Amino acid sequence: MPSPQDVKTFLEQHPDFLVEHPDLLETLQVPHGLDGPAVSLVERQVQVLRDRQAESRQRLAELVRNARDNEALVGRVHALALRLLHARDAAGVAAQAEASMHEDFDVRPARLLAAADIPPAVRALVASGKPRCGQLREDDRNALLGDAAAGIASMALVPIGADCRYGLLALGSTDAARFHPGMGTVFLERIGELVAAALGRA
Repeated sequence: MPSPQDVKTFLEQHPDFLVEHPDLLETLQVPHGLDGPAVSLVERQVQVLRDRQAESRQRLAELVRNARDNEALVGRVHALALRLLHARDAAGVAAQAEASMHEDFDVRPARLLAAADIPPAVRALVASGKPRCGQLREDDRNALLGDAAAGIASMALVPIGADCRYGLLALGSTDAARFHPGMGTVFLERIGELVAAALGRA
């Protein structure tokens, strides 16, 4: 008697077998689930196709949501760039950057620190030159945000310039998931580059 593997191999090598023997499609019974009733192979194939179609629609909806979110982020970064163009000095850049975080990105608190004001422990966290997201120790939160540090559950640290030459943008949120370690940081990097360019010009 052929083994199940033999049958599988035969069907893989002869994909038109069931086309040539359509009567088998109605007589073969496939369990619908672990405890469900048996159904014909045709019914099972239809159900599989429906499930795949539902999964495809779900993936498409997720892609559309991501595209819309990214489009909105691009618009906010553009708004930040326009604000920075109107800043005439370093103080103006800091004010515009913080205002943009509050009003365009809905991030509160947000503070742009000068390079000299960055605690050594925090500077070490962004030694790679890339933004850092996640939770910080209470002492570090207080050093970065002062009185606004109360209730902050997650933070994003955005170095401004190489080795924080122009400072550090500290962003906080009471939502622990707002700035989590696994999130993408491309837009945060772009924000850092824009602020660094504005400060370099100022």
